Amino acid sequence: MLPAVAVFAFYITYPLVHTVVLSAYSWSALNPARTWQGLGNYAELLDDPVLLTALKNNGWWIVLSLVIQLPLAMLLAVGIGSALRRHRILRTVFFSPLIVPAVAVGLIWTLFYDPNFGALNSLLEALGLHGLVGGWLGDPRWATVCIIAVSCWRYTGFHMMILLAGLQAIPDDIYEAARIDGASAWRTFRHITLPLMKRIVLVDALLITVGSVKIFDLIWVMTEGGPNHASEVLATYMYRSAFSDDRMGYAAAIATVMLVLTLIATVIYVRLTGRGEEEAAAA
Repeated sequence: MLPAVAVFAFYITYPLVHTVVLSAYSWSALNPARTWQGLGNYAELLDDPVLLTALKNNGWWIVLSLVIQLPLAMLLAVGIGSALRRHRILRTVFFSPLIVPAVAVGLIWTLFYDPNFGALNSLLEALGLHGLVGGWLGDPRWATVCIIAVSCWRYTGFHMMILLAGLQAIPDDIYEAARIDGASAWRTFRHITLPLMKRIVLVDALLITVGSVKIFDLIWVMTEGGPNHASEVLATYMYRSAFSDDRMGYAAAIATVMLVLTLIATVIYVRLTGRGEEEAAAA
């Protein structure tokens, strides 16, 4: 295991520890001299209104991604795994948005939301819904929601494949026994599929949560955190602080906050998964 441990330590552990150390300094790329700040960067974060906006937006990313992606992915997985088992092309269709580079996805959807010649406003006007026409990505009320919709479109197929793998691991004998007993499709799903899928669902929820905390590419391509920080998240604010404002120590403090949030989410999901396994063993 030594080679794998060495690679992990060099590429993962060392950068994490080094980032935490750098967050205690004030320094810039143009002036490498470092000034000790201690907890000064974190104290400034507590009074930073942009950070509060970024935290709120990350919270919306987590909630909406879980509410939209997880149920929709489960619905697609159940559909493809049962009635449409032989239609492998559907798996490719639903998974294909993840294959497209994030930059290309962001540019295409930016054109879709364009207030002047975008397809969304054209569609609303064609349906007679003139009151709903607007500048979607330029509207602080809708910018974050619009990008979350793009993220759900892109990643739902990925989570579908994860849940589909869990569904295929359930023995067919259990479903056959349920059909013999006269169980309906809903009762089979509720009392057999969901309990047996609990662990994989929690793992998938963890992936969605961590991905929502680290989301960067789509937001930066589509709005760069605007308008007026309305769609700002921790990752874009960290990038802006480091490479636009040249405040590397402050950016490292934001990265440390992201690390702490990710660790908290991971611990919660691991405890929930362990509790589920204990309940299953007791049963």
